[in-house]
Amino acid sequence: MNLNSSKSNMINYRDFIIFLVPILIFSLYLYVYNPGILTAASFSQLHQIATGDFTNAYPILHTFIEILCLKIWSSPMSIGVLQILVFCIMWTVICKYHRDDSAKSSDEFVFQFIITLIICLIPINAVYSITLSSNILFSYALMFLCFLIKVLIDNDWQIDTRLTILIALTIAAISGLNTFGVLIAIILLFLIAGYLFLKGTSQNTVIKLAGITIICIVLITSLNFVYDADFDNKNFKMNDAFEEGIDLQTAHSEFLSSVNGKTVAEYENASSVNLGNDKYDMVNSFVNTFRDNIILDGLFNSPIMNLIYSIILLGFMYLITQEREIFYVYVPIIVNIVIVLITGKNNSYSILLAFYLIAIIFISMYVKLGLKPQDIVSTAMNKTEEIRSAKPAQLETYQEVQDEPQPETYQENPDELQQESYEEEYTYIEEELEELTLDDINEMLGETQTEETQETVDYSSEGDSDLIDEILREIEMEKK
Repeated sequence: MNLNSSKSNMINYRDFIIFLVPILIFSLYLYVYNPGILTAASFSQLHQIATGDFTNAYPILHTFIEILCLKIWSSPMSIGVLQILVFCIMWTVICKYHRDDSAKSSDEFVFQFIITLIICLIPINAVYSITLSSNILFSYALMFLCFLIKVLIDNDWQIDTRLTILIALTIAAISGLNTFGVLIAIILLFLIAGYLFLKGTSQNTVIKLAGITIICIVLITSLNFVYDADFDNKNFKMNDAFEEGIDLQTAHSEFLSSVNGKTVAEYENASSVNLGNDKYDMVNSFVNTFRDNIILDGLFNSPIMNLIYSIILLGFMYLITQEREIFYVYVPIIVNIVIVLITGKNNSYSILLAFYLIAIIFISMYVKLGLKPQDIVSTAMNKTEEIRSAKPAQLETYQEVQDEPQPETYQENPDELQQESYEEEYTYIEEELEELTLDDINEMLGETQTEETQETVDYSSEGDSDLIDEILREIEMEKK
């Protein structure tokens, strides 16, 4: 499997630019909001790490990742740095795959740079990248799985060992980064493996994918036993730090009240370094503008609007290519939405990330097909008109019956009905005349021979002929 659709697989300056844009902007937010954005749940999870008393209230894989980060750098900032790097790497891979780097100039790169810059300037993405919550890495993993499905579609669902491992690890990560992650992962594994089997992928490959994924999920789940995590769901609600505008000081106070003010590690008492200074107020004001303004919040932060954006772009791509499989890219997001609706757990950031991915896919298709905006609109309108004008088989059959000539009794024009009646009458008279004999004519004229008062009428052949001709002429005149 060639994870890069471009002619060149070598890392180049375009990759560095795409990588550096989010690195620089998100790192600026991390510096301003040092040590990051933490909720009461974030502090509670750090407290578990500090005390060594774990519960399954927080996804154990995310707790394990935080343990590793804090061992490298004993500050919550280390977790924010990791999340920024994860997004930057994933996004760089996605952009590189959908870009042809063989040419000196690349329209795809220009569009990708603009989209990447816009994404990074939208505050919600920067804020989430430095928010200590398992939902952030979970959302990144869902976006990357959507991308891997796109790779499968491009490869006609042919999967090699490298892609198998990537998909297995991504699904396993999804299972360990969300409270209901295992359920979501199992559903996604079943759907992907099942469709691979239907597409003719070898049975051994499907079994290998399922086997590696299940092994990884079991290993991640076993961390609960390694760290002797108690099955206790008493935890702080995973508040949305962006939507609810929760600041670090308020979150820390809420956490301290739950532990009676007793902390163990220094990182449990993390406080906002830049709170109150000019740079903090400037960045925070920019974030609040996007959050509090109804129009900006609806256009850029609303999961519903981003869902609509994604459906529109997927619809355009389908109308242009007539490839229904393009919709499969969105399957992981649909599964997550269903679980969210059932469980009531708020985790909708992946909807925004999926839209960004679909935008990159759309731009790649736009450039490769040499389309123009008016071409896309006209193609979509033409396809829509074709769909509307297409008639179901039953409707066509009904229309054909309606188009057939109706019986004469159903004609609506009374003049036509009268004309038809005259024609039928004349036809009947003509048929009767053809069968007339001399005796019939005598009977019609009322001429009978009597022995007392009537002279015998002797019709000669010449007289008979004249009489018949005269009768026929009178009938013909009446007919006309």
